Amino acid sequence: MQSEPRRRFLKSAGALTFAFGYPGVLRAAIDLPVADAHTHIDMFSPWRSLFFFPSLKTQMENSGVMLLSWNIVGDGPWIDREPGGLKQRRVPKSGEQASELRKNLDSMRGYLTRFGLNYVQTPADIDAARSGTPHVVIAVEGAGFIADGLELVNQAYGDGLRQLQLVHYVRNALGDFQTEPPEHNGMTALGVDAVKLCNRLGILVDLAHATNPVIDKALDVSAAPMIWSHSAITTTRYTWEQTSSLSRRLHIDYAKKIAQRGGAVGLWSLKSTVGSSPAGYADELMRMVDAIGSEHVMIGTDIGGISKSGITMEGLGDLRKVADVLRERGVDDKTLRAICFDNYARCLRTAMQSRKPRGGG
Repeated sequence: MQSEPRRRFLKSAGALTFAFGYPGVLRAAIDLPVADAHTHIDMFSPWRSLFFFPSLKTQMENSGVMLLSWNIVGDGPWIDREPGGLKQRRVPKSGEQASELRKNLDSMRGYLTRFGLNYVQTPADIDAARSGTPHVVIAVEGAGFIADGLELVNQAYGDGLRQLQLVHYVRNALGDFQTEPPEHNGMTALGVDAVKLCNRLGILVDLAHATNPVIDKALDVSAAPMIWSHSAITTTRYTWEQTSSLSRRLHIDYAKKIAQRGGAVGLWSLKSTVGSSPAGYADELMRMVDAIGSEHVMIGTDIGGISKSGITMEGLGDLRKVADVLRERGVDDKTLRAICFDNYARCLRTAMQSRKPRGGG
């Protein structure tokens, strides 16, 4: 059965007059900030902002994207793109992933300082983002570096890390991931320790790419809500043997489990899932609302992580177009704000507020 927001959305679809055909970003109304729970925008070409392209801060200001999860790829040097998706090409040596993390955190913070872009450190920064000051959430996709010592998570927290995705495309000591045969049969003891440490520090745990048994264990041990930052919800039970655009999808049963624990699921902007326009992306968001409820759906585009030929969103300006489509089609204000900003902000805030003082229980 379709929800009331969904019925209003479809009823007014034919009357939509917003045009999508022009490039560039849009000046946003501050009364509707937008958040993106997973991006790599400009991550691999930060030099662009030194020349002809607008800085990330300018892009955020112009689009009204006020809260943006900017993800370091923790296992980047060890993966390659193949016809079926990204695959591991070699095994990291001891210390390599920790060194890569250190290098990338230094580079990211240098960029943020150079362009005067704030990053989230406390819940007050989320409030500032909601009020119109752009903030980046420093995030890492792939926590294999933890094999070199859990203390590295503490160090990364000190450097601004506030969101951590446990697994990605390289086998690690924390648990199994969706695109390769399982080797741990779920989450390891080290993975459990990592989740508990993130809870104590106030780091939001991202379950994206994890297998169902890993999700189950994480939900069992976590004291805070967690997110699935990017992909799509499916009713089909795909396995690692399918192409990654299918195997990476989250089964609805597990989307509901994440939602029941207060978490949220983000929608990527893969053309094969959402079509070729922001309107198609908006439509898929509303299908997700029907599936798991308006308080558990968020934007998680993976801009910069999906190939240009395969992605729907050309930039942050397209996120504003999505918000405008939803508003033009009559989505109620509470649902609109929940999807566009509040759900991700709530999960991040709750995780940060779970932080325990040093020496606490």
